Amino acid sequence: MIEIQKRNTYADHFPNKQEAWLVFSACIVPLHIWITIVFLYNFPSLILKANLWQILSVLSFTLVFTLLESLILFGFLVLVAAVMPRRLFRERFVYVGTRVALVIAGFALLVNTRFMQEATWAWVPILVVTGVGFFFLIRRPVDAAKQTALAERFTLMTALYLFLDLLALLFLLAGAILI
Repeated sequence: MIEIQKRNTYADHFPNKQEAWLVFSACIVPLHIWITIVFLYNFPSLILKANLWQILSVLSFTLVFTLLESLILFGFLVLVAAVMPRRLFRERFVYVGTRVALVIAGFALLVNTRFMQEATWAWVPILVVTGVGFFFLIRRPVDAAKQTALAERFTLMTALYLFLDLLALLFLLAGAILI
């Protein structure tokens, strides 16, 4: 009996909608949580220096820029999944993509914290922590079901943040038209 083997197309290298949504959630939520913390940290000084329109403008710019960062990170992960061999990344896209997104987000948070505190410590600790994160990413397997459950928990927050990003974008566009 002759078996007909399914033809491997280039479209098979890309994630399906559910996988893409889960990994996008893992990209967007940590960055938005961090930017919310940073905004609230700076909020008392903004109240003293700016009016409501300026505060909303600062919030809108940070939300839209964070959305852009999240889209770039997600695009990078999809590109890596498309280019790498299927068995290395694409077959476990949610598992690996979520972990890589969290490690990269952690690196970004460490870099941001360094600049927020105006610390003089070198880049070495940041690189060491990121290296350890990638080591655990590769060496410490976590149950794929747990990783998917974590990504699924992010989806509700993703919907909220996308709604806020849309409002922020509309606010910025309205401000550009009115001014």
